[in-house]
Amino acid sequence: MRTLLKIAVVPLALMAFAAPSGAAVRLDRAERAAIRHINAFRAQHGLPGLRRSRALNRSAEEHSTDMWLRSFFDHPSSDGTPFDVRVRRYVGNRSVGETLAWLSGGRGVGAAVARMWRDSPPHRAILLEPSFRRIGMARRHGLWTADFASAR
Repeated sequence: MRTLLKIAVVPLALMAFAAPSGAAVRLDRAERAAIRHINAFRAQHGLPGLRRSRALNRSAEEHSTDMWLRSFFDHPSSDGTPFDVRVRRYVGNRSVGETLAWLSGGRGVGAAVARMWRDSPPHRAILLEPSFRRIGMARRHGLWTADFASAR
């Protein structure tokens, strides 16, 4: 089993972009499980749960699909667009963050990804960032993207 982790965060950015139109991305069972585990972890630390965001789901979906189709694993998009610019195409927030994982698997993979992020200090910091209030999640062929944003 191959596993890789990456994170990125851009606090207090001041630019806002309009969210593009598009259909909501439906989360699968593993993606929903990962969010439940992240929220349980946040609750253990006295933090509110993250609300699922359709816009952030679309952002995460775009990135996981881009990584799969173009065979790379990194925060910038395949065209070099920084992650925070990509995420702000969907949400116009002051603070955004992102975690990535590369983990294939069946049953329990959502919990495993959340555990990997929880057990890695830089990823843990993203999960426990108090300003984050929303989350979007997508996995494509074992490539996971979780996008985070502060409240509006």
